[in-house]
Amino acid sequence: MEKATPAEELNVVIVGSKTSQKYLAGNIILGKNAFPADDATFDSVIGEGEVCERRVTLVKSPGWHRGYPLCDTPELVSMEMILSPSLCPQRLHAFLLVINAEQPFRDVNKKAAQEHLHHCYGEKVWDHTLVVFSHRGHTTAEEYISKQGPPLQSLLAACGDRRHVLCVEDTDNSVKVRELFQQIDIMVAKNGCYQTESRLMQGVKERREEVVKKAQELSQCSQRQRQTLRTLLLDPKPSLRVLMVGWVFSGKSATGNRILKAKVFHSGERTIKLLKHCGTVAGREILITDTPGWWKFFPSNFTPAALKSEILNAASLCSPPPNVVLLAVPLDTSFTDEQKRVTEDNMRLLGKRVWRHAIVLFTFGDTLGSKTIEQHIESEGKPLRWLVDKCGKRYHVLDNRSSADGQVTELLEKMEEVVAGNSSFYLSEADEPQLEPHRSDKKTEEENEYRAKEITEQLNVEWNRKNWEKYHIMGGNWSLPAPPNFIEARPSSGGSEEEAAMAHSHKDDQFNAGLKVESDDDAASGSLKIMKGLLEREWGRREASMELYYDLFAETGNPSEPDVDELRKSRDKVLLWLKTQHTTSGPDVCLIPKTGLDVVPVPPPLLSPVNLLCAGRRFSKLTAIDVTRMTQIC
Repeated sequence: MEKATPAEELNVVIVGSKTSQKYLAGNIILGKNAFPADDATFDSVIGEGEVCERRVTLVKSPGWHRGYPLCDTPELVSMEMILSPSLCPQRLHAFLLVINAEQPFRDVNKKAAQEHLHHCYGEKVWDHTLVVFSHRGHTTAEEYISKQGPPLQSLLAACGDRRHVLCVEDTDNSVKVRELFQQIDIMVAKNGCYQTESRLMQGVKERREEVVKKAQELSQCSQRQRQTLRTLLLDPKPSLRVLMVGWVFSGKSATGNRILKAKVFHSGERTIKLLKHCGTVAGREILITDTPGWWKFFPSNFTPAALKSEILNAASLCSPPPNVVLLAVPLDTSFTDEQKRVTEDNMRLLGKRVWRHAIVLFTFGDTLGSKTIEQHIESEGKPLRWLVDKCGKRYHVLDNRSSADGQVTELLEKMEEVVAGNSSFYLSEADEPQLEPHRSDKKTEEENEYRAKEITEQLNVEWNRKNWEKYHIMGGNWSLPAPPNFIEARPSSGGSEEEAAMAHSHKDDQFNAGLKVESDDDAASGSLKIMKGLLEREWGRREASMELYYDLFAETGNPSEPDVDELRKSRDKVLLWLKTQHTTSGPDVCLIPKTGLDVVPVPPPLLSPVNLLCAGRRFSKLTAIDVTRMTQIC
């Protein structure tokens, strides 16, 4: 082993995904709670201390969502990552790339890490990077690396196979930290300290100053506009009828629950049918209609007709009609020209008048940290500024993790200002939904329609397969066979829970098998290649959203864990509903796990295209309506 003389100081930047537990690694190194248990914000955080007779400075940079490509990470996060080395007092000795060894590491996770580090720190970053595995269990690094296979092994190879494990339980962390410092010293002796790219750093600093200046101007403009609208408000507390629209997993349902202070919408699951709930909030009567979301990356022709109909019904059949439209846009993802086109395409369904009543509602507000919403808008550039301008510079940020009433009260006031400047939103003959322009090439139109249908079906099948995997991995239940039309991804029954979870770690491209291609060349070129890329990004965003939801779920406990009586009542409802359907002698079945119940025959029409599946804890909430929804295209 090479020898190195330790320096009196040690400066390190900690990088990794939002769920990598960077804060945990930093706190173990410093031997104190220097970093809050939250890696989700846009901020870099500094921690300092005396460790192993050395002055140690740790800079925890903001993280990216696991599986997110660089293009889907907000610009503020990229800027903060680039500037994080400048927060060190002098020279930078190392980057610690933290990987959560309690999560699978797939090819998309490797690509995300490579893209973010290369973009923010240059190609030389790998000469100064050491991989740190964080976990609370007893798995060795060798066991974890072996189970994850090529994705993790190739990433380690890029880092010169430098790795270390930091544990929490049953381990002397002080010994582990000293060993880590020794590895860093050896790396520095061999490769020197990291040299920042001054030109890149200076450019980002100038860009940040410009963003701050424009953000202040936007805030002032918005405030002046609000003051003007308040003078037009005749009724101090008008009745508010709110229509919520936006992407899948954009936080619409959670926002509705937050406003009404009740869990009346199905947060954490994809909305399939429009739902309406009303209440009294801060002395105001408010009715909220939650609608199905559209895909973030796919244009509106990939949104099933049934869901479009639900959105239209919410706008045109409600009586009285809505007078406010909340367009939910998550803060934890980028908003590019791509999202501009998709959003405009889907909003066109509601006609030209919709923008007069719309407020951009930025969800996941806790990610902002010390930054302002105006800084996020300006840093994303023209596409997001276009959206805010299209909505008359009406916007609001909401942190659903916060219990403070002030942010909801302010949102209600902004809704009232919309009402003051407009009448109710409605669809008329003069303002019909703008459909796609007619294509003169009938053959091309048919081909595009077929491709859209094919991709949409694959989206739905894979989306539900992912749900099946998620619930079974979390519950450790591998007794339930995969639905017949899903891509098989289940380990043998003799394997352990850990082996079962690892069996999913190399399945990133399996959903592509459902897309019909004639050759490998066809699969790797043209529109199909683009579609596959979009599918991967949808799954990455879905996984990030589900991880966030289950983090919140773990924080609040599981109040809805079913007992035997609940399961029996739910089972009786489903059986009663099934008896009203057509019978069949076919082999298709729906299994109800963890209940000790018999296998329930299910007619094939109910299993196609989405295979009916009742899994674990969700069965406690299942109703006849839920069964119907599960058989519809989502």
